[in-house]
Amino acid sequence: MIVPVLTSFLPPTQTHLYLPTLFALWEAFNSSVIDDRLIEFAGGLSEELITGKFGEAGEGGSEWKDVGIWSEDQWTFLVGKSLGSLSMYFSYI
Repeated sequence: MIVPVLTSFLPPTQTHLYLPTLFALWEAFNSSVIDDRLIEFAGGLSEELITGKFGEAGEGGSEWKDVGIWSEDQWTFLVGKSLGSLSMYFSYI
């Protein structure tokens, strides 16, 4: 699949340039593999960009939105996908 390769090369800076497109692509696919990889990617971005524009990325850092670096729609989508992935995890145990 292309998603693991794509997320490996996306920079942790200037996220406003590619996050809307990434979320649009994510919404178009119904795959637990894609969900898990993009949830992991979103978690990494959240950790790395917690300081917003005041961190190491400086002006390349992400602007603060409704919930950290995420807009409310992105946050709702992330939480829904995360809970769905968690539900699948517990069904295998």
